[in-house]
Amino acid sequence: MRRTALVPLTLALAVLVPASAFAQARDGQAVEKKLYRWTDESGKVHYTDALPAEVVNQARAELSATTGLVRSEIGRALTEVERRELEAQAATSAAARDRLENNRRSEEAKVSSFRAESALREAYLERQRLIDDTLSSLEAGINAQRDSLHQQLGVAGDAELAGRTVPPRTLSVIMELRRELQNQEEARLARAAEKQVLNEELERLVVLFRQRQASDAAAAAADGRIPEA
Repeated sequence: MRRTALVPLTLALAVLVPASAFAQARDGQAVEKKLYRWTDESGKVHYTDALPAEVVNQARAELSATTGLVRSEIGRALTEVERRELEAQAATSAAARDRLENNRRSEEAKVSSFRAESALREAYLERQRLIDDTLSSLEAGINAQRDSLHQQLGVAGDAELAGRTVPPRTLSVIMELRRELQNQEEARLARAAEKQVLNEELERLVVLFRQRQASDAAAAAADGRIPEA
């Protein structure tokens, strides 16, 4: 790495800052002046009391003209692409926060609609039973589709072993059975995932319900009231 001879900061201060600036700062008659430290394209560090127009968008440090201490570090200006990416990230983060907040409010509303934990659990168990019924129906349909597909594949295999051309109708039925079997498999996975989400939601709501009950009990005790059952 090429080493660049730098002007000592104390010398830069002596050259760039007139004596009157020190007198004014000492007497409290003026706002403390600033120095700018920036690096040019060749890697040379500069100390100036004014920022050149060509480096306005570059990274730089602002120093106290009286003490030489860094007052702030300013990064380079973002490019248009970087700015848009940053705005997109901020929008995504804001949307995520909004979803979390909406979910929180929704779950609090659900909890407030139940007077007892048993009622809350029963409501979710009923929804789980409906999903289980759907899963059972899908499983039966999948088994039936598999049996039909195996039968049609046997017909096609027998034709090929006998040296005959597989009838177009048989090929069409095989393709249709495969598509339907895939659709039912995907539906089963979706219902299973829905059941898992429902179980997780129930666990969160039970915790929230118990927290609300504890809070209500504490508030009632503080007021000398008997909490509602």
